[in-house]
Amino acid sequence: SFPWPARLALVLFVHRVEELAPGLYVLIRDPDSFERLRRACGGDFAWERVAGDELPLYLLRAGDLRQSAAHLSCQQAIAGQGAFSLGMLADFDRTLAADGAWAYRRLFWEAGMIGQVLYLEATAAGLAGTGIGCYHDDEVHDLLGLTAGDTAWQSLYHFTVGGALEDG
Repeated sequence: SFPWPARLALVLFVHRVEELAPGLYVLIRDPDSFERLRRACGGDFAWERVAGDELPLYLLRAGDLRQSAAHLSCQQAIAGQGAFSLGMLADFDRTLAADGAWAYRRLFWEAGMIGQVLYLEATAAGLAGTGIGCYHDDEVHDLLGLTAGDTAWQSLYHFTVGGALEDG
């Protein structure tokens, strides 16, 4: 339903997901971006392909990242208390170099489409999802080991999925 190639990778903070250990993962939606993203990120990540999964999902670092996820999302507890949260990481420079400045808008369309699918799938699974508009993009870049000031990869939008808590 989206006529352009995928340009967003998903950086997942997994907290409570069956059959996945808590930790930091990345879902590579564009196979051509894998090596460039791997080289751009810090060298201390495992990059272990999740066994038995058809998706190009890689474990970067195992561990409890609930506090880190909440902190990166402007101290919003929902990012650390759900099943998982994620940041959408745009293959920014490559996209704009190939398609021009208008593609900046297209990256947000792609993020919106991913968010909409996450809303629908969370609801279908009996959960809830919500976009997180406030996040510390420079700190997300630091966590991934991306070079400060380099715009090749840019944190574009965040989202979380988990059990719903009604806000009175």
